[in-house]
Amino acid sequence: MDIYLIRHTKVAVSQRICYGASDVELDELAYDAQSEKIKTCIGNTGNTLFFSSPLSRCRRLAVDLASYPGAGEQSANSGSVIFDDSLKEFNFGDWELKAWNAIAAEELNPWMADFVNQKPPGGENFLELSNRVTQFWNQQIITPSHASENIAIVSHGGCIRAFLSHILGLPLQNAYRLHLDYGSVSKVSMQNKHLTVSYINR
Repeated sequence: MDIYLIRHTKVAVSQRICYGASDVELDELAYDAQSEKIKTCIGNTGNTLFFSSPLSRCRRLAVDLASYPGAGEQSANSGSVIFDDSLKEFNFGDWELKAWNAIAAEELNPWMADFVNQKPPGGENFLELSNRVTQFWNQQIITPSHASENIAIVSHGGCIRAFLSHILGLPLQNAYRLHLDYGSVSKVSMQNKHLTVSYINR
């Protein structure tokens, strides 16, 4: 079974703005080209089960991919997507939609030094994000016996880095050394619950 970890396409938000759990708009100019590139990667997967973050920047892409001929054509549930809150992006709490340079240094600096354990006010740390996506992984991907041949997970940069860190045994503090473009696909193969990373950020 192949598992595709798909990051949503480019958003219409400046990189100078802190956003994670907020529901932000997509960059419409980038959407078509980036979604077509994703379809090239997963277009011949046949019977595919789709999971997605419920945030709109993932929801739209997941529904489009699940309805794409070739992605789910052999499935009785073609076009359907299972949405799961565990796949939401990092929750920055009180920092959401603030400019990074507007966040007080006494709040930001400790988090920058140890984002794995330190929390933004009202938010979560990366360890908590990792725990929830790992629980999703174990309960929804590893434990069940899926009738589908393949699985696609449409999510966010933080979640996909947490998945890959878990699979590869990377320390969480090194997760952001994994570069993931908007609209990128990373592929994991599973045979008898043994996992192999085929590629990252294609």
